[in-house]
Amino acid sequence: MQNKITKSDWLAAQQCLGMAWYAFRADPAAPDEAGLFRMQQGQEEGSLARELYPNGVLVPLGPVERAAGITRQCIAEGVDTIFEAAFDAAPFVARADILKRLNGGWHVMEVKSSFSDTSSMADRIDDLAYTVMVLRRSGLRIARTSLLLLSREFRFGDGADRLFVDVDKTPEVLARTAEFDAVAASCASALFRDERPSPKLGSVCRECAVFGDQCLGQALTHTVLEIPSLHYKRLQQLSAEGIVDISQVPNDLKLNDRQQRAVNSSVSGQMIVETSLGNALGGIIWPCYYLDFETVATVLPLYAGQGCHQQVLTQFSIHHWDRIDDELHHSEYLADATSDCQRELAERLIHDLGQHGSIMVYTGFEKTRITGLQGLFPDLAQPLQAILDRLVDLHPIIADHVYHPHFRGSFSIKKVLPALVTDLSYEGLPICDGEMAVTQFARMARGEIVGDDIEITRRQLLEYCKVDTLAMVRLHEKLLELASSTYGLQRTALS
Repeated sequence: MQNKITKSDWLAAQQCLGMAWYAFRADPAAPDEAGLFRMQQGQEEGSLARELYPNGVLVPLGPVERAAGITRQCIAEGVDTIFEAAFDAAPFVARADILKRLNGGWHVMEVKSSFSDTSSMADRIDDLAYTVMVLRRSGLRIARTSLLLLSREFRFGDGADRLFVDVDKTPEVLARTAEFDAVAASCASALFRDERPSPKLGSVCRECAVFGDQCLGQALTHTVLEIPSLHYKRLQQLSAEGIVDISQVPNDLKLNDRQQRAVNSSVSGQMIVETSLGNALGGIIWPCYYLDFETVATVLPLYAGQGCHQQVLTQFSIHHWDRIDDELHHSEYLADATSDCQRELAERLIHDLGQHGSIMVYTGFEKTRITGLQGLFPDLAQPLQAILDRLVDLHPIIADHVYHPHFRGSFSIKKVLPALVTDLSYEGLPICDGEMAVTQFARMARGEIVGDDIEITRRQLLEYCKVDTLAMVRLHEKLLELASSTYGLQRTALS
């Protein structure tokens, strides 16, 4: 168990003391490749922020006690601006991204990878308020607090002076700091106590690593967290009544059809297929195409003319067949990572999707990206619109007509596929999810993957995207099979 409370411990405790209590005692998990890349991007952003204050002094990484000692020395010597200033106000520790003298006190700045108009401002204020709490407990007078957030006007090649927007949050942060101070002692006591805090059901339980095996979900086959899109007020109602097991959901909870289907399926342990599935599939026009996109988006843009976090289409996979029992065909495209190839991708997409037949996708991601291509290339707007008009989304077809207990409340393809198609999976692929795909393409674009590894990475990216569209093929087949069984029809009649 740790002997210091960090910012991550504190923020976790504000969501759930029990979750924070377990994490406080757990061995830290090594970040995966995508996590390491996120950390790298954060470090690069922090380095650019420090360019705004060229005379600042950087406190080196290392044990917090040593870093705090260096910080105290910088303050005593009159250093005007300190980067990564460390403070140890036992048991709380914190580092301030940028600390600058101001009006006999200090201006505390935190650098974040959000835009200045972020909808998550409350979380950013909590982050900064914890830092301010620790600094004040260390004896500093705080004159101003602000967040250095990303500007939507920044473009590739611009300087650091155009990257950030200084968002003053002094009143909000100081108010939140006072709230934190009021509960600091009790929170610290709960984290250090041998006895686990009493758990309480809430939305945060969905992301909790121990909910299912050490906390409220322990020994339960299915919990109320598996009710799809359950409104937080309904969850509060269940929590107040002490209901965690999905089999105890009261009849008056006012669930919609999709949610009630999930409850019925989970309680019975049986897959439910609505008789209306056949009608939903009947609107699909052959030949059928199955389309999946991959994109890259990084904190700092990769290509000329682009801004922070901008989604850039990099890849597609298309499976298609003329009829359900015909030979399955495949085409694909992967951009050259050294340049923005979206024009070439759009032209290839128009060619490879032909002019007739339904184009199957999973969720609205492809629709959004094709609409984006229309904005980028107005001369291609008409053929791209023709593609949009042919899109058929498998996601709502499944969500409105099928539920398997193994979905566990999610209709993502990563949950649906193993439940309905047991002989196809992403397991064993070197690149097995979208985050890893983004990371590897970005590393190629940044010149961090070189030589023979480029071709290896390209093959891995193509293999991953190909499985995505093959998964839709197999899901479509399974749905036709389920509809045939439900109606007693032959599969050919539905195809």
